[in-house]
Parts: sequence; structure tokens; C-alpha cells
Amino acid sequence: MENGAARFILAFSLSLMIMTILSGVNSFAAADKYNNFRELSLNEKLDTDYKITRSYSNSNIAVIAIHGGNIEKGSSELAYELASQGNFNYYSFEGIKKEGNLSLHITSNNFDEPTALDMISKSDTTLSVHGCAGKDEFTYIGGLDKELAEKIRVSLKAHGFTVLDPPQHLAGIYKSNVINLNARNKGVQLEISAGLRDHFLKPHGQREVFDRYINALLEALNTIDNQETLQK
Repeated sequence: MENGAARFILAFSLSLMIMTILSGVNSFAAADKYNNFRELSLNEKLDTDYKITRSYSNSNIAVIAIHGGNIEKGSSELAYELASQGNFNYYSFEGIKKEGNLSLHITSNNFDEPTALDMISKSDTTLSVHGCAGKDEFTYIGGLDKELAEKIRVSLKAHGFTVLDPPQHLAGIYKSNVINLNARNKGVQLEISAGLRDHFLKPHGQREVFDRYINALLEALNTIDNQETLQK
């Protein structure tokens, strides 16, 4: 009886643990109001609730911010400045509501706005800029492009920034993640803490941290861009 009871308790505990893990995974998937762009576009108004900005260059690199504007503040500002200075392709989906912009968040694994997918599919390299929680100043680097991720990690650290391994739900490792839908099926995802993004949004003239971060990314990306140019 004692052995049977012990086995029952162990089996029950394992079942409870599995259910807890699965519910945690599902909570991330169920957090969004909309499952895809079509659902969002049927309920939200372009240029009133959200806006889409894109610009093209001759680069093989696309820098994107799919949670820009007031969704994850600071992400589109960083992506725009990086793309402008590096002459990269640029895309942003920005929340512009007065409030409630988190309702416009579509997770990277489901983000399927057509013009974004078109730009990304024609690019060899994709860098997606996101914001994550955290008062400390740090960056998570994820994605399937391990070579570029390592170059960015080294460059950011050399410029004095803290880089951490991402938790699984921010790792950007799923093939359906928008960053991994480019010509090489692998991209890089940056998750920048709120504490660090607060520095980025300081008034002009007090943005030394912002400029240093941009320079670190440019050093890594220009190395990739130059390599691709030489191979052609």
C-alpha cells in the first residue's frame, strides 16, 4: 500500500508539473488579442491605430521593428536609426493609439503583415528589434543566425553593454518566427530591456548610450554586409 501510494503521489506530481509548464507556454501564445495581421486589420484602423513604414535600399540586410511605436517603446526608433545609418532596408509596424497599444502586439511567430514578409523574403539577413521587461540595462540576443548573433554579442560587449542568453520564449528559434523567413531561413532577434530603452528615448544631446549602441550594431552588420558584397 505504501509503495502504491508513493507511486500515485509521484505520478500526480509529475502530471501537475507538466500541466503547469504547458499552461505557461500557452499563456505566451494566448497573450495577444489578435492571432495574425488579418484579424488585427479587420478591427484596427491604419494610420489611426497603427501605421506601417518601410524603406528600401540596395542592402541585403533588413532591420525591422514589428512592435514599434507605443507597443514596445524605443524599438522602432532604434531600428530606424540603425537602418538609416547603415543604409539597410527598414520596416516598422507601430502602435499609435493614445492608449491600449499592447492590444496591437502580434507575436513574432504569427506576425504575417504582407509587406513585411515581402521585404524579409528578399533579404539575406534580418535583424528584429524588440523591447522586453527589466529595469536593469541588458539585451537578449536570439534567432537562428548564430554567426551574426555572436558578432553582435561580441560588439555590444566591447562597447560596454550587458548581453544575456534569452529565456526560451524570447529566443527566436522557431522557424515560423518572422526573422527566420528570409532567404537564408535564419535571422537575429534583439530583446532590449525597458531600462536600456529608457536611455534611448532621452532628449537629443543626452543619448550617448543610444549612439554607442547603434555603433556597436553597425560594426557587426557592416562586417556581414561586406562579406556578402564580396561573395557576389
